Amino acid sequence: MNNLNRALDFVFESEGGYCNDKNDHGGATNLGIIQREYDAWRKERDLPLRSVRYIEKDEAIKIYTDEYWLAGKCDKMPWPVSMVHLDACINSGVHQASKFLQRAIGVAADGIVGPNTLGALEGCCKASSALVVANRVADQRVPFYHMLVEKDPTQEDFIDGWLNRVNNLKQAIV
Repeated sequence: MNNLNRALDFVFESEGGYCNDKNDHGGATNLGIIQREYDAWRKERDLPLRSVRYIEKDEAIKIYTDEYWLAGKCDKMPWPVSMVHLDACINSGVHQASKFLQRAIGVAADGIVGPNTLGALEGCCKASSALVVANRVADQRVPFYHMLVEKDPTQEDFIDGWLNRVNNLKQAIV
């Protein structure tokens, strides 16, 4: 099993099935894919639009691969940093996830994973370990989630789930 498949096992377990919570800014979601993203993906392929309720798992895998794994440069990262970064890309967007990574490794947090970030990541993993770095990246998410709730109290319904996800992620990479 390759690293993407290993990471996606965690993602699918964490994301669950269809939901449409009125307080979720993403709106209708299934397998972690929001309706707006599913619509864009289907339009790019000249497929008719349909409810995300009916997304197929292989479609979600393609979206996660192209829009998060490759876009987030997870394929250029060591395990388990790649898994932690992928999960953050999915949960918070590639740009924000890249900032988590950059802060964790001590480089300018511009939200773009390029040669400088990847070089610094490699150095950090050699200096300590990829597991230590992965945990530092995961830890960056906690204050971010608290900030989201502070800025928008309607998001308080989700804080426990977000924090549990980070804890479950840290347990999964041990």
